[in-house]
Amino acid sequence: MKRYISFIWILIFLGCDARLDEMRPHNMSDASTYLKKFENVVNATSGLYALFYGKVGGFNFDYIYEVVYHTLGEFRGNNVVFAEPFEGTSDIALGAPDAHFYLYSDQKEQSFAWPMWIKMNQIVIGASKNIEAIKLLETEPTEQSRLDELKQLKGENYFIRGLLFFHAVNAFGLPYWNEPEKNPGIPLDTTGSGRLLPRSSVKDCYERIIQDFKEAASYLPDEKIDRSFANRAAAYGMLSRVYLYMGGLPNTPNEEYNKLAITYADKVFEIQNDVIDILKGEEYKDLYLKDPKTNPEVLFAFNPANFPSDSPSYLHSYYSWSGFTDSKEEFPCPAVISKDYEKIMDKEKDLRWKYFTTPSIRHQGRYTTTKYDGGEFELFPGFVDFECPTIFIRTGEVILNRAEAYAKLGEDGKALIDLNQIRERSGLTTLNGIGGQQLKDSIFMERRRELAFEAQVFYDYTRNGIKLSREEVTTVYPDYIGRQYNETDPLSSRRIVFLIPSEELKLNPELEQNTY
Repeated sequence: MKRYISFIWILIFLGCDARLDEMRPHNMSDASTYLKKFENVVNATSGLYALFYGKVGGFNFDYIYEVVYHTLGEFRGNNVVFAEPFEGTSDIALGAPDAHFYLYSDQKEQSFAWPMWIKMNQIVIGASKNIEAIKLLETEPTEQSRLDELKQLKGENYFIRGLLFFHAVNAFGLPYWNEPEKNPGIPLDTTGSGRLLPRSSVKDCYERIIQDFKEAASYLPDEKIDRSFANRAAAYGMLSRVYLYMGGLPNTPNEEYNKLAITYADKVFEIQNDVIDILKGEEYKDLYLKDPKTNPEVLFAFNPANFPSDSPSYLHSYYSWSGFTDSKEEFPCPAVISKDYEKIMDKEKDLRWKYFTTPSIRHQGRYTTTKYDGGEFELFPGFVDFECPTIFIRTGEVILNRAEAYAKLGEDGKALIDLNQIRERSGLTTLNGIGGQQLKDSIFMERRRELAFEAQVFYDYTRNGIKLSREEVTTVYPDYIGRQYNETDPLSSRRIVFLIPSEELKLNPELEQNTY
């Protein structure tokens, strides 16, 4: 299907929210009228991908979705520390340390809770409106090719909505093992009504997420597809992650959900009409440089290269250098690899250290990740930037999802096969003769090595009820220094979820605030 990235549609979506109505151009038709035409539904769906990027609703570039996602999933973990403050008083300068030290302001200017909440609502309302419009278009007489395209569009919208629901419920809701039927998650607007809704329970949110990904898988084709757009393999991969998150604590696992995590991991690799694999050998070093359109390991990634020329990854500059080629040392690179992470890596044997880390240009004796060094281009003479994709789900993770689920079910032999597949391709020796908690610990540690700097480490700790305690403390924010701000225990602390932005509570009296 031909794609059209419609920035006009971003403005239309703003009109779905009465609070932003004054920002909508007055000569723009409303969504219900606009979506009566097939071509406009194509544009509107492409516009959802555009909402992952750029200035929307007055946001600055610190609030593009990849930055929000990484601030919540990676900066709250223990794989990176801040070697220097983020510059100035920008949103990332305030929101990143707020998240890193588990302080969680309810003020939109100081926390990444606000952009996560707003982005989730904007994209979800848009996807829901698209789904309802597609259902109406499917009832009209039309040729089969058009019906097939509508079917795929519907699958894409279900996938995007499920993805945003999943990210948001993990930011604002407690882990699934903690009374999910009682604890509040997020509002579920599945019709695009824009109504002021209360927060649904975590359990209801997960049930909706599962349904969305299952719908996506049923409508999306399984032939080779550009993985920067929703596809069936990605839907199955996300279901393996969702059920793993529901799979319980290591000592009290849920048998049903862990079996389903395995089932959907298997489904990823059962797709016949696509190329799905993990990269090995010389190809492995290009895992994060390889275009997601042709990368067999990527299942879904956000790709700035889909946008008009010279659209850089803003995430890159938080992990790595970018800037003038003759003065690399002058440009900030706040996030460096922590000593915590260095300690768990075999720097001589592990290819992940060899291929995906490099000495910091700016900070002597420190290292940075190269996972976001892809797509180098000259933005203007002498200034280099990068169009690297942000991977949301890939097969390396799916294999580890299955390994963990097998281990929680006591099927140690099968868990070891999957674990060793990841270890072997990384240059490490295989593990044999281990089981029980030792095996679970090994899988957890392998996830840290394999998925580092991909915004999953914090959630791996919380969903398993494991205390996260940083051995290396970030010292560049003196007002925040203190041991109590460098550890969190999901078994005893509620300081693992964000506060609902205070502005949203005033606008929507149906909302219930998280309490600490």
